[in-house]
Amino acid sequence: MSVKRFAPALVVLCLFTVFDPVRTASADSYDLVIFDGVFGGTISKFNGQRKWQPTLWIDGSYGVAGPLHVGGYFQWLGKSWPLDDPGFGGGAMLALRGNIKKLRLSGAFAGGYLGVPLVTQVEGTGTISAFGGLGYGFLSWLGFEVRGRWMRYFKMPQGAPNHAWSIEAGFSFFIN
Repeated sequence: MSVKRFAPALVVLCLFTVFDPVRTASADSYDLVIFDGVFGGTISKFNGQRKWQPTLWIDGSYGVAGPLHVGGYFQWLGKSWPLDDPGFGGGAMLALRGNIKKLRLSGAFAGGYLGVPLVTQVEGTGTISAFGGLGYGFLSWLGFEVRGRWMRYFKMPQGAPNHAWSIEAGFSFFIN
């Protein structure tokens, strides 16, 4: 699946979040601050072979206008389970986050730096990424979210991955 196929779906999700066609009965359809902690698996190709690597992503964002949030993230990418020989990274993100009753929709674009664990060393690289998430707020301050993320790595050595796909799940903490 190429990025060109994924991009239109993310744009549609973002537009639905921005225009918010279904208003909730309460005034808290947008959160002021959100913190997420998600854990999952990343798939990328090393010398043409797919490899799974565990990942942990923690982010925080502040609502600047309606569903528009700005924030930052930290990421750990392990060579193998349980985050062995991790590469660390972080950066900034621009997100759209909206709520339809207890259903929480999110989409974000991010850019930053990540240490990618390779066979012999951890290679530092610039990154850009996009994710789409679907969550459920089961308390007024706590929810569960599942997201899919695509990340592009820049200036990687020969045989190393230049992009990766991740599926992650975890908890969201929000302040209205």
